[in-house]
Amino acid sequence: MTRRALVLSGGGAKGSFQIGVMEELILNRGLDFEILCGVSVGALNASFLAQAPFDPIHSDVSLQHLKDTFITLRRLWLEEIEGNESVYLKRPGADAGIALGADSIYDPGPLKKLLKKYVNPKSLRKSKRVLKIQYVSLESGELKTANHKSPKIVDYVLASGTMPYYFPPVKISKEHLADGGIRDITPLGQAFQAGAEAIYVIFASPFLVESQEFSESWTGMKINAFTYLGRAVELMINEIYRTDIEGAQRLNRLKENWEKIKNLLPEHPSRKKIEKALKKVRFAPIVEIKPEKYIIRDALDFSPAGLIENYQYGRRVAASLPRSLP
Repeated sequence: MTRRALVLSGGGAKGSFQIGVMEELILNRGLDFEILCGVSVGALNASFLAQAPFDPIHSDVSLQHLKDTFITLRRLWLEEIEGNESVYLKRPGADAGIALGADSIYDPGPLKKLLKKYVNPKSLRKSKRVLKIQYVSLESGELKTANHKSPKIVDYVLASGTMPYYFPPVKISKEHLADGGIRDITPLGQAFQAGAEAIYVIFASPFLVESQEFSESWTGMKINAFTYLGRAVELMINEIYRTDIEGAQRLNRLKENWEKIKNLLPEHPSRKKIEKALKKVRFAPIVEIKPEKYIIRDALDFSPAGLIENYQYGRRVAASLPRSLP
């Protein structure tokens, strides 16, 4: 069985696009994934799926477990989330509260309940699937990784999706932890380190940066700091998307081409240096799946109509993939 990895990016409500794509890959194409990596909302989706028991010998049994678990995840997104209040609550006087010392404007209580209900640390440890999620320590600034063996994995999943200002940091021991997307939107490196032989990356947002005008509309809506902040975050995420996947693809091409030509080259000290440098680089074909347009603009907009439309768009995008996949 090919050791496939599923790498899921961040994006909040835009993660519903990933559900549509995974329906095509898992239910329709019958692809099983032993390695699941995610950040932010991708950490939630990855940790949910990683609970499905993995069986490398009985591939049909392993796939059926993943299908059953995915169907429950799909139901969560399309039926159980009934709006923003299913994920977070706005604190009374939140904006003014920030000036008075509040740690966030939203309360992630509903999301905590969903995670505790659906993500079981014991199931993750027993499943034999590899789970890797990323988060950031605000103290050190380090990008860190938690895996399926961690007894506090639910807290780490919550931390991975905790964008500062909007949600309070998650405190574990003496550290304050926050959204892994601050440092890395798509944890491709974790998939390579886990020994993936084929990597599927599902982005929640398009690479396309649409132009935006900053002018007050006829409705009287004022342009304020939030407008500019939202645009800045959108641009930052887009840049991280691009550099991450482009870097991985370049390393892939370099490793693949070197393996083809190295035996044709004469012995030389430079050859040994190149061989030593590339020895740590693993080759694995990467399948990129991303939306080409925005269905959901606001990552915190969990309106059911938008989630369903974005999910359906993900299905259409994935259905257009080549029939032959690694």
